[in-house]
Amino acid sequence: MTNYKKLSGQCLCENVSWSMTGPFDFFGLCQCSLCRKLTGSGFASNLFVKFDQFQWISGKENIFNFDMPKPSNFISASCKTCGSRVPRIFGRSKKKVLIPYGSTVDVPEIQPTLVCYEDHTKWFTDLKKAIGN
Repeated sequence: MTNYKKLSGQCLCENVSWSMTGPFDFFGLCQCSLCRKLTGSGFASNLFVKFDQFQWISGKENIFNFDMPKPSNFISASCKTCGSRVPRIFGRSKKKVLIPYGSTVDVPEIQPTLVCYEDHTKWFTDLKKAIGN
């Protein structure tokens, strides 16, 4: 049985904080047009973990949740004070948590995967070159 270290994260103003343990379900780098708009960068980086491996430490009441109108399943959450992206419980079963990787203090024990090939930038298409593998 693998022993995973506990990871922590927080928003920019540190009002919202959380912790989590692996194994992580997925570490995705998404460069779709929605993720680029949300982050203001070339792609969003998100960790996905089961809800029972995640714990709010502080500031859960200081979170603003955003859901795109249906039929989209695009979601986001941010700190009401500083605007930083924060984790968001998602899915029909509410048993998974999407965690913005940039807000994570520690390095997860999982390698990233590029997602959303059909809606990507023309200037960034080779993840292996970008991460040096």
